[in-house]
Amino acid sequence: MATLARVTDDLAEGYLTVETDRGERTFALGPRTALDGEPPVLDWRTAPLAEVFFRHAPGEPYEIEAAGRSHEGRVLARRIVERGAPAAGVQPLPAAIPQPDRSALVTLDPEQQRAVDLPAETSLVVDGEAGVGKTLVALYRAASLARRARERGRGHRTLVLVPTEGLRRLARLLVERLGIPRVEIAVTDAWLLERVRAAFPGLPARTSASAAAQVIAAKRHPAVRAVLGDLVGWRPPRGVERDEKLGVARLRLLHLWGDRDRLRRVVDAAGGALPDRAIEAVALHTRAQFERTTEALHRHVDADRLVALDGRRLDAGTPAEDAHTFDAEDAPVLLELARRGALKAAELARYDHIVVDEAQLRAPMELAAIGDALAPHGTVTLAGDHRQATDETAWFTGWAAARAELRRPVWRETTLAVTYRSTPAIAAFARGISDGTARLPGEPPADPAVWASRCEHALGQAARLCWHLDALLVRDPWRQIAVIARTPEHARRLHAELRGLDAALVLDGDFRFEPGVIVTTAAAVAGLEFDAVVIPDLATGFYPPAPELARSLYVAATRARDWLWLLAAGSWSELVQPPR
Repeated sequence: MATLARVTDDLAEGYLTVETDRGERTFALGPRTALDGEPPVLDWRTAPLAEVFFRHAPGEPYEIEAAGRSHEGRVLARRIVERGAPAAGVQPLPAAIPQPDRSALVTLDPEQQRAVDLPAETSLVVDGEAGVGKTLVALYRAASLARRARERGRGHRTLVLVPTEGLRRLARLLVERLGIPRVEIAVTDAWLLERVRAAFPGLPARTSASAAAQVIAAKRHPAVRAVLGDLVGWRPPRGVERDEKLGVARLRLLHLWGDRDRLRRVVDAAGGALPDRAIEAVALHTRAQFERTTEALHRHVDADRLVALDGRRLDAGTPAEDAHTFDAEDAPVLLELARRGALKAAELARYDHIVVDEAQLRAPMELAAIGDALAPHGTVTLAGDHRQATDETAWFTGWAAARAELRRPVWRETTLAVTYRSTPAIAAFARGISDGTARLPGEPPADPAVWASRCEHALGQAARLCWHLDALLVRDPWRQIAVIARTPEHARRLHAELRGLDAALVLDGDFRFEPGVIVTTAAAVAGLEFDAVVIPDLATGFYPPAPELARSLYVAATRARDWLWLLAAGSWSELVQPPR
């Protein structure tokens, strides 16, 4: 019995005591089930009764379904086991604030209004840290330009490009409130793909789903331009087009990305930014893309026999899954070849004004392709923040280089300074992330807008999240709360672990901007904001010291309006300093 007790003590991360019609019973919660000890241990991630630990406070009745039966009782006690140093304290609730009016249009300050009122022939860069109103200024300017064009009796076509589906949905709400006519709102990558397919109709219907990071980085690097001149006036070897049935555009891609000597010149022109191994990675990936699919090789077989048991394509999940595809990164390359006269493109739509939000995430050739979509006298607004340059493969080097890619004659650059989104404490913490001075708040914190909690294990972390966020929503049911994980994998795991919250998992941009809790990632929330933000993984394993991860952390922290809660299961990340 002593041995079993020691096993229970070693496994227990929490305890739950309940009262049922059979009497009082105590269960330990741990990382795996062990029913032969006293008390028995339940796996807190999977056991049905463990959900009671997260969802019901002491004194509350519960009812669960398990093994086809209903089980009822009342919670008597629940607690988290802390064996080591005491965990940091947790503020049960952030300070109460009035419910905001989300339908009202924001009144611009004088600095923002001056940017909106610039002459119509001026292109604009709106810079500034998170929360200063860059997106809002860009959309107000688009509305102003459309109104001025109407007053002159002219048509005006506007395009708004954003990096994520979530920001596209938010921009749509703002555009409807502003009443901008003839406006198209699109996710930049999807818009580029649609545009290149319209320009070159023979491209494959599928884009690659498994291009390696080295391939993406190489194709987006401006050093690719060093070899594009090779394809001006180029003719394919005799017989290739007829035998392989390749379109003209795909032939250019094959002889661009499949030629190792040409790739060597790209790597050399990158000046050390691209590794030598990128040559082989791009060449092998290209070879896979120009293979024929299993379905094409077996056209003589009945179609219903060319479907896997799981309903997926036969090549899905195999080395051949990229057969007969092209990459999203190929789109700006093909459009650049058309601009140089190496390809003939179909006539494409032009716009009088284009807004590029989060423009620091756009690679040089992508910006050049956006410039191609402008009418002869069209203008552009670039909105962004160098602190949020979280995509290393965009090769962002500053606004001067970005302006040059758009090829507009008249520019004005403004840096907005006043932060409106976040409370001063949140804004100060975020600025500390950027300059390496971010310090965790003490206990109690100097300002209740930022709290930090170190947990010894994942159960303690999940329990705190469930208990405190549930209490917050009971008091303020109007709040929008985002739990922002660093990676999609961790977001999925957290969503499964938060058994006491009816949280939504949003990884594809399907934001509804409704009250409640969502679990998402930093990459998905660019440009968005929430009443409260939880960063649940500010630990060494998720945020090791690296510039790109500091920028990702900055993005996550600056999504919060009035409350930011930092948690770590284990030791804190070195990107933040311990409390004084």
